[in-house]
Amino acid sequence: MTVWRALLLGLVVICLLGASAPEQRVIRLVTLEYPPYEFQGKNGPSGIAVELVREVFRRMKQPYSIDILPWGRAIREVETGRYDGIFTIYKTPQRLTFLDYSDEVLIEQSIALFTLRKNNIHFDGRLNSLAPYRVGVMHKVSYGKEIDTALKRGVFENVVTTDTGRRSFELLLADRVEVVVINRLGALEIIKQLGIEDLVAEVPSYRYEIPSYIAFSKVRALDKTRLEVEQALREIKKDGTYDKILQEYLKHYNKEQSIYDTSPQTGKAVEERS
Repeated sequence: MTVWRALLLGLVVICLLGASAPEQRVIRLVTLEYPPYEFQGKNGPSGIAVELVREVFRRMKQPYSIDILPWGRAIREVETGRYDGIFTIYKTPQRLTFLDYSDEVLIEQSIALFTLRKNNIHFDGRLNSLAPYRVGVMHKVSYGKEIDTALKRGVFENVVTTDTGRRSFELLLADRVEVVVINRLGALEIIKQLGIEDLVAEVPSYRYEIPSYIAFSKVRALDKTRLEVEQALREIKKDGTYDKILQEYLKHYNKEQSIYDTSPQTGKAVEERS
């Protein structure tokens, strides 16, 4: 009887120890291939946004994983709850129906227009002046309120949709589109990879700043995780870690200049002209 009691006591102790140290669930994150923000490196996902997310989850002491998928699929996967969270994602009314966004911005992005240097593009700062041109955009990508509204209203007469920013530039080189709408840093990375710096230029008088976020699937109900992410983001911004990560990646791109002398308009001033 004593032996059985000892065995029973041992089992109880083991169960209690297991209950006192539950294994943390891995938060599954998804993003897209979009250098320099996020891309598949030799040792796994890398990029500006990936490094920021890594630092946030490191401070939270929260296990996580990051997968890279085509953007349309990534959005569907987080909408259904197959993934817990997604980044770097713009905020739209439709996405708010299935995503809980962090209140803290993950990274500010800049939307710009690119064309071939040989093209005689007339752009007066208003999007409707681009109506006669063939415009390349990416499938399922938001470009902020101004351009999203222009696309929805049919301001551009000829829109060509692609799956990747790289494909948009390939169509530009093939004269199948005349203007590419794209994230500026992403465009500079693609231009560098393709070796077409002498062929492509940024269209002057337009640049639209837009915040991008990390957001979580409403299906997964991760309010506690979202709040912890917000807190960690505020901390790394306050102690200088955030700026250090950004500057390490941006120092190369800050040297890039448009061939035009015209300084781009930014932010609210651009939006008011739409």
